[in-house]
Amino acid sequence: MARSVRVAGVQMSRVVGEVEQNLGRAAEWVQRAAADGAQIVALPELSNTGYLCSVVNDDQFALAETIPGRTTTFYEGLARDLGIVLVAGLFERDVETHVYYNSGVVVSPRGLIGRYRKSHIPSNSKAMEKYYFAPGNLGYPVFDVGICHVGMTICYDRHFPECYRHLALKGAEIVCSINNTASKRSVDVWDAEMICNASSNGIFVVQVNAFGHEGITYFGGRSAIVGPFGNFLTRVSEGEHLLIADCDLDEMAVARRGIGGVRDTVWSDFGLQGRQAAYFETEEGIA
Repeated sequence: MARSVRVAGVQMSRVVGEVEQNLGRAAEWVQRAAADGAQIVALPELSNTGYLCSVVNDDQFALAETIPGRTTTFYEGLARDLGIVLVAGLFERDVETHVYYNSGVVVSPRGLIGRYRKSHIPSNSKAMEKYYFAPGNLGYPVFDVGICHVGMTICYDRHFPECYRHLALKGAEIVCSINNTASKRSVDVWDAEMICNASSNGIFVVQVNAFGHEGITYFGGRSAIVGPFGNFLTRVSEGEHLLIADCDLDEMAVARRGIGGVRDTVWSDFGLQGRQAAYFETEEGIA
């Protein structure tokens, strides 16, 4: 029996700093996705605040939230009411250390499953993220959401293919790449990166971007969902859009037969004990 998961990506506009308004608009898009049968829905990076890093403004630290907190509680209720898994970015303040992170959460009908903190933090004249965020310290977690295993990358992480290989080796089947991408260089390699990251690991990539003007920054969208052969399942250009695709997870095994990105990995390159990726862990050990 085929293992198929219907996934959706939301390409939407936001207003910087207007959390309630942004959450309300996100909910409308997620509800549309659920009505179309989506089981997993991905929202952009910093979905609740918009992209606040175009300027240096200490007042914006007040937008950060703890996890769990206001935004995650809102998303949990949405996931519970709609019976979906939701992947979304937010500005996090660690409740114990008071360190700030660019984070993403995975929530399901049963509540908050986990979080990821963006590992690679850019810094340039229009993306002063190092002023706001510390590098993530949680590694590359993979989340069992019941219907499949989900990983996450956040924007600039996309330029580092090792992120995707770590996730693939840990069992990720669908990786949600949530973005606020605007720079010309990033846009120029946008398609190539998602094709390579999907095909070289034999995984599905749901790559969502924001759209529209946020402060001095314009986000041009171009979100897409890519299959394990590097094939586009669906893609859009500019504007606000809802992307939906059915992901046949059985295709991963077929994709990995010919291009052994996972099969032929040198595990020691990733600090892991060498074993063939065809083996898998059981409670009794390696099968």
